Amino acid sequence: MSAPSQVVAPQVPPSDGDSRRRSLALFLRARRESLQPEDVGLPLSRRRRTPGLRREEVAVLANVGVTWYTWLEQGREIGVSAVVVESIARALRLADGDLAYLYELTGTRLPSRSSAPTELRDNLVRVLDGFSELPAYVVDRYWNVVATNELAEHVFGSEVGANCLADFFTEERVAERYPQRALVGRMIVGQLRRQAAAYPSDRTFDLLADRVSAASPEFAAYWTSYSVGVEPHVDITYDHPQIGRLTWQCTVLNPLGGEDLRLFLYLPRPGTGTAEALQRIR
Repeated sequence: MSAPSQVVAPQVPPSDGDSRRRSLALFLRARRESLQPEDVGLPLSRRRRTPGLRREEVAVLANVGVTWYTWLEQGREIGVSAVVVESIARALRLADGDLAYLYELTGTRLPSRSSAPTELRDNLVRVLDGFSELPAYVVDRYWNVVATNELAEHVFGSEVGANCLADFFTEERVAERYPQRALVGRMIVGQLRRQAAAYPSDRTFDLLADRVSAASPEFAAYWTSYSVGVEPHVDITYDHPQIGRLTWQCTVLNPLGGEDLRLFLYLPRPGTGTAEALQRIR
């Protein structure tokens, strides 16, 4: 009598989604371990059991939850938005091919960018340093600060990588420094609306708006009302916690070759004492 044949369960090949998530997990881990704390401005700790950055350090740099980022690196099936992908890319210092690969693995669309090459951005840093007498900074189409001079850092707290719009509507300590808060808020939202109209295929504007709307009813009201007619060059009154009230005439410039970048230059309003205060700061 012959032995009964064994029934072998069929092997189920991994799905495309499983393979993509596994590749994403391995890619994120490799890029995380290739960075040192000093590469991203973090202090170097003597006792480090893992190579490169820790997961919690990447999560803090990307402004996402540690558990969520851990799941992402474990290849779990979780939702990922283009805004979060961009934050992770900045945290891991990704660019060019690595950046495109991250967007491909996460199934999100790489935001379309107008030509603003690295050389132009480097030159803008030099330009801002040349404005040593006036606060100045540069933002991209989403209000992310890409360059700033020292005076703008001191007066406005401008930091490269910060998002001016999100900070204004989600950080009370920022918004309360503007006595004309409603006017400034509508002005910022109006400029974002016009930028979004200039790049109709760029979904990042909607994702950014959804994120800020969830945290700020004030922003949500301006965004849904389609406030786009507020003059972007009105005088700006700003209450600095140490210096006092300052009034500025703001000039906005578009660098040639970087149409999605805007350079904000702040001139003291004559007769307001702002020039004298600025002189004391310098």
